[in-house]
Amino acid sequence: MEAGNKEEFEGIDLDKAISVLRKSWGWIILIFLLTNVSAYLVVRYTKPLFESSSELKLDVETNATELGLTTIGENQNLNIISGEIELIKSKLFFNKVIDDFNLDAFYFTEGDLLDDEKYKTSPFKVDFEVINESIYDKKIRIEIIDSNSFKLSTPEENSNKVYQFGQVINTNNANLIINKTPYFLSNNERYHYFIINSRSALIAYIEDNLSVVPLNLNANTIKISFQDHNASKARDIVNAVDSIYLKYTNEEKNLENKQKINWLNGELASIERQLEGFESYFENFTIDNRTNDLDADLENTINYINRIDSQRYELSKKINNAQGLLTTIESNESDVTLLAGYGFSKEVTAMLNQLTELIAEYESLKLSYTESTFALTRKEKEIQNLRATLKKQVSKLITDYENRTKELEKQKAQLQRNFVELPGKSTEFNKKQRFFKLYEEFYLSLMQNKAEYQIAQAGTTTKFKILSAATLPTKPISPDKLIIHGIGFVAGLVFAFFFVGIRYLLHNKISTPGELERLTDAPILGSIPEEKSKMQQSIIMVDERPKSAISESLRSIRTNIDFMVSKKQQRVISITSTIGGEGKTFTAVNLGAIIAMSKKKVLVLDLDMRKPRVHLSFGDGNPNIGVSTILIGNNTIDECVIKSRIDNLHYINAGPTPPNPSELLLNGEFDDLLNKLKLTYDVIILDTPPVGLVTDGILAMKKADLAMYVVRANYSKRNFLKTLNRLVSVNQFKNIAVILNALPQLRSNNYGYGYGYYDNSNPKSQSVLNKLFKK
Repeated sequence: MEAGNKEEFEGIDLDKAISVLRKSWGWIILIFLLTNVSAYLVVRYTKPLFESSSELKLDVETNATELGLTTIGENQNLNIISGEIELIKSKLFFNKVIDDFNLDAFYFTEGDLLDDEKYKTSPFKVDFEVINESIYDKKIRIEIIDSNSFKLSTPEENSNKVYQFGQVINTNNANLIINKTPYFLSNNERYHYFIINSRSALIAYIEDNLSVVPLNLNANTIKISFQDHNASKARDIVNAVDSIYLKYTNEEKNLENKQKINWLNGELASIERQLEGFESYFENFTIDNRTNDLDADLENTINYINRIDSQRYELSKKINNAQGLLTTIESNESDVTLLAGYGFSKEVTAMLNQLTELIAEYESLKLSYTESTFALTRKEKEIQNLRATLKKQVSKLITDYENRTKELEKQKAQLQRNFVELPGKSTEFNKKQRFFKLYEEFYLSLMQNKAEYQIAQAGTTTKFKILSAATLPTKPISPDKLIIHGIGFVAGLVFAFFFVGIRYLLHNKISTPGELERLTDAPILGSIPEEKSKMQQSIIMVDERPKSAISESLRSIRTNIDFMVSKKQQRVISITSTIGGEGKTFTAVNLGAIIAMSKKKVLVLDLDMRKPRVHLSFGDGNPNIGVSTILIGNNTIDECVIKSRIDNLHYINAGPTPPNPSELLLNGEFDDLLNKLKLTYDVIILDTPPVGLVTDGILAMKKADLAMYVVRANYSKRNFLKTLNRLVSVNQFKNIAVILNALPQLRSNNYGYGYGYYDNSNPKSQSVLNKLFKK
């Protein structure tokens, strides 16, 4: 397989995974901290949810089982129980619960994060009359000022007016009266609110929180449970559902008797109206006819008529006598004494007697006196006056007798008419009495039947038993602390796994020797451990820290060079990289120092004329002369060679930056320079420019016995090795090897010696955060 076509991914790189994991420890700890703190906050600030439940055993019967024809199977039980469950979960049943259970308003106390419902413990109670339905299901806030007053704020009227407890409050949407409850004295909270519930909201509330499920189909048991943030409320609603279901089943079981009783009540009411009509008829008949015995009335009527006839006859005789008297008086007859005994009134009789006396006196005077005598004349005048008075009195008496006669005739006529009507009235009266007795007997029979049905209804028993009544829950069903903390821990694991996995997938930098091996066919010469201390520029450190891991790794590389390059006296080694910052200059100067320590003369030649760094690593020298001035003939080699503080280690600076570094390396002067240097030095190290940026490095690499390609761990990107692979495959470099620089020390012992044995010279320690969150 060609190096250029080498696959980048060949399974999971364990070293890379461990490297990514090691760099992600800080983030992993942070993720675990966030997930577990989130779990704690969820537990701390989630309102506890309580569940109260009851168990019911249904009495499942069918007409077939009552007749002993069959037994009920599990499927039929399921159908019957499912029907009962759907009944309890129906809106019809919810409406019954709402009607029987006081859920018109909910009361809450406001908290900083959570609101607490004051079920049956609210410091106040609201009596309301809704005017506009827009007030339903909205918060109406109350701020208690003192024991007598409060502020009220509605969503539509945020006026915060002050009101007194017990005062009628008229708003656009409702009339309110807010009264204190016995819990007011124990209340220390200031801010409250209440919600007037609409029926639709209450139905949705019950529907969302009520659960009815079968427990055991063979035992015909169901479980009714309700969830709420208030434990007492959950229990009370379950008990209310049980009691209403009990009432409903009794009503259903008594429906036939109830319908019969309702029919009987209707019939009894109708018969009562009929009986009341008969009673009213009998009452009016008695009042109108003054009797309820018509046979006796018939006999009495005949007697009354006979009596009236006798009275009329007597009156007729009196009228005739009075008329005869009146005629006598009008004829001025003197003999009126004969009429005085005819039964006239006392006044008339007295006047007749007086008139008789006056006439007698007149006749006596007439014998003694003449007609013109005064005494006789006076007596005659008295007689005339008395006659006139008597005439008036008799006329009045006649009129009175005639009126009495007419009255008797009227009475007789009425009695005669009544006498004619009495047989018909008697017939109707008897008919009414027969119907009255019939309806009365029917009424008593219906009353007896009604009593029997009522007794049957009173003896009805329920079709279910409460096996376990709802109790006050003491432990909330949520939040479950153990589960939530477990979820927080597992979430931390999952997020950490995905975080590390994403970092692993997105990690496009070379981090391990194994990864480097898979990405290139070029041999790996060795690895240089990471220097913990910060360096502003490449420095020579192997002389000051000879026992450090870096020094030992360079010694190992020096040994490996002997195996890769033929043992000739003079060696030319080029060191390059893909881009700057990968450590080629650091490798060049420190490798040169290590080789020089083995008693070989070494020259470091800075060919990176665009960005020279060698003179900075050695810390002295004239940057104005060097390779560029030698190649153009301005300076000699001896003028440019600079000795370092290490014996046998010399270097030549790059010199001033020329306009055409590549052309300088292509002319024959560079070959002459190398040949002359080989006469003096055992090893010539060429610090070349990065081959990924310019071609100068490739020109120098062709002159080298060994081309070293520096890759920096966790800095060089994976695609940088495409440049290396092209050098091997396209440019046909056979003498090229790779050095992995700045490898974390936990990885470096895979390629080289056990550097942990050696002294690391106490590099500056990194902060804990820098170690944890290392990129």
